[in-house]
Amino acid sequence: MSVLPITQLIAPTDRLDLGIGQPDPAFLSAVLFEPLQADALSLAYGAPAGDGRFRTALGGWLTEHYPVSVAPEHLLITNGSTNALDRICASFARPGDTVLVDDPTYFIARTLLADHELTLIPIPRDAEGPDPLALSALIDQHKPAFCYCIPTFQNPCGYTLSSARRQQLVDVARQSNCLLVADEVYQLLHFDTPPPPPLASFDEQAPVISIGSFSKILAPGLRLGWIQTNPELLDKLTQSAVFNSGGGLNPFTSALVQPLLEDGRLNTHLMQLRQQLKDRCQALVAALHEHLGDAISFTAPQGGYFIWVTLNSPIDSETLLPDAIAAGAGFLPGARFSAQADNRSALRLCFAFYDEERLVEAVRRLASVIR
Repeated sequence: MSVLPITQLIAPTDRLDLGIGQPDPAFLSAVLFEPLQADALSLAYGAPAGDGRFRTALGGWLTEHYPVSVAPEHLLITNGSTNALDRICASFARPGDTVLVDDPTYFIARTLLADHELTLIPIPRDAEGPDPLALSALIDQHKPAFCYCIPTFQNPCGYTLSSARRQQLVDVARQSNCLLVADEVYQLLHFDTPPPPPLASFDEQAPVISIGSFSKILAPGLRLGWIQTNPELLDKLTQSAVFNSGGGLNPFTSALVQPLLEDGRLNTHLMQLRQQLKDRCQALVAALHEHLGDAISFTAPQGGYFIWVTLNSPIDSETLLPDAIAAGAGFLPGARFSAQADNRSALRLCFAFYDEERLVEAVRRLASVIR
């Protein structure tokens, strides 16, 4: 009998693939969950927005970590961030609609939006990020179903929007009455200084949705995340057969995670995780400078998972990938993140999956191909 897969990804044994955008299995601490148990109510159909006890605990925990208060009435529990975006598409868009997106943007989001038969139009950028004036003009022109951005430690670029730019984008959403969706799964993974609050916290009356997830800060196998938004939008999100039939999402897993929020164990884990990611990022940055130097350009992120590298010569990174694999390395080519912009000379590197020693070795192998 053949052995069926256990996990989504089986890391290749023949190369160090910096294209893998997942947490190192060493980050996933099963010990955290050993003493936990759930009560009988968590085995029943859940309340549409999620178990009220868990939403209360999550709101309190987020309030500790954000510089603003998060009310439980503004939270909807999801099966992770991709599920959240899928529910948003189902609730607010129809096939043939337009969505305005960051460019480059998260490649899975591109695929999911395409699955819903939505047309993607990139939002022009300036030095600060998505341009609010250009965004306003595009909304007037295309009447999109919603706009999608990644404000904090953006995937793939790693940049973080300033508080002023966030407020400008939220103002555009409010003035145009156009839904703004912020994918903020890296919000809590800052190395030192915390980023500004999630976009949904800037104006609770504006049509803004922030997406969060435990996949990057605790464990992806939990399939647990949240949406933060105002009660009116939250109510619209739960008006579907998915919630009418099955109730709220993930009540059992919520019950397992709730004590970690309340007793400080997740705080301790998160502090350790931030330091580990910082150490790995610094190792990758140093290796890029040492082995690739003036052959590339990049900006070191202050959190998250990724570094966006641009080749200083006009080479299509997709054509380099087979050689990189042959050399025992890997990356994700920039074109895979593009809605329309030409990012063919770019590549995304992840520092979350491998330890420092293997990150340095991966860069050394990449340098033998790029130089």
